[in-house]
Amino acid sequence: MTEPLITVIVPVYNVERYLGPCIDSILAQTYENLEILLLDDGSADGSGTLCDEYREKDSRIRVIHKENTGQADTRNLGIDLASGEYLACVDSDDLIAAEYIERLYQMAVSAGAGMSVCGFRPFADEGKSVLGPELLKRKGDSRHKAVRVMTACEALESLFYKKEITASPCYRLFHRDVFAGLRFEKGRIFEDIGLMYLAVEAAGKIARTSQVLYYYRQRKGSTMHHVQFTGRRLDRIWFSEKILEFAEKKYPRLLPAARSRFFTSCFLVLAELPRGKGYRDIYRMLRTNLKKYGRLVVRDPKASAKTRLTAALACFSVPAVRLAGVILRRTTSMS
Repeated sequence: MTEPLITVIVPVYNVERYLGPCIDSILAQTYENLEILLLDDGSADGSGTLCDEYREKDSRIRVIHKENTGQADTRNLGIDLASGEYLACVDSDDLIAAEYIERLYQMAVSAGAGMSVCGFRPFADEGKSVLGPELLKRKGDSRHKAVRVMTACEALESLFYKKEITASPCYRLFHRDVFAGLRFEKGRIFEDIGLMYLAVEAAGKIARTSQVLYYYRQRKGSTMHHVQFTGRRLDRIWFSEKILEFAEKKYPRLLPAARSRFFTSCFLVLAELPRGKGYRDIYRMLRTNLKKYGRLVVRDPKASAKTRLTAALACFSVPAVRLAGVILRRTTSMS
């Protein structure tokens, strides 16, 4: 039987330094029937030229040059242009193991799932542990290869509690039907949060493995790493409110999980919020929500121990929660 075409969507913006290894890891896939969309989102460096050079090397590559409109709009364009039966998103500074596509495709077909998900691992901007040529040849982490097939409800619960299922569109494969009438929200950040719960519902069934097949780069210049606070940071809460409304209407049993997600979003925004008169209204809103939902989350046995501890602290002192969040943000990459 002929293997179906799979489209790999790669938004590209000012990543000349990292783009080559990313494309090389895609071209090295053991699953070869690929359409690779390199979407140059108005790059000001040599990224666009590099895309063109790779197009000359491999006929599976299509390059689209466009004005800069942001990651959400660029991914939407990729979905619109995709010819594949399945779609995968890869960020242009990340790397994928050689069997990434093949493994996710086999999982989806075997389970009859609209979405398959693998494990992922971060590496530092200048890290060398997974940057060598051996990554392009090896077949990922051979441990933890067992596959768990989840219903949409189980996967949504995991997503809301921020457990096995995350909000990123990367490290997963979608059947194209998942995106029928579904696109990333333009004009907002944290658009992944706003799309993924709807995609999980549309997929109906999700196949997941802990096997690490995706490697994402942590770098200072990436989209969401240490961005200066603006009102757009509140998009995280806006999307979390949508999740609350979604759970209330369609999945009432998931309300505790949705509340946990909303509480965590408020905590993360509080950790980023500068001090000063101009932010007092935002602080009061966050304080009210943290106390209100903290009282519920602290009694939720399915919430993580860290989330419940933060909720307990919020019931006692929101300023203390803020201090803890600031310390955590300085020592880790929060998302």
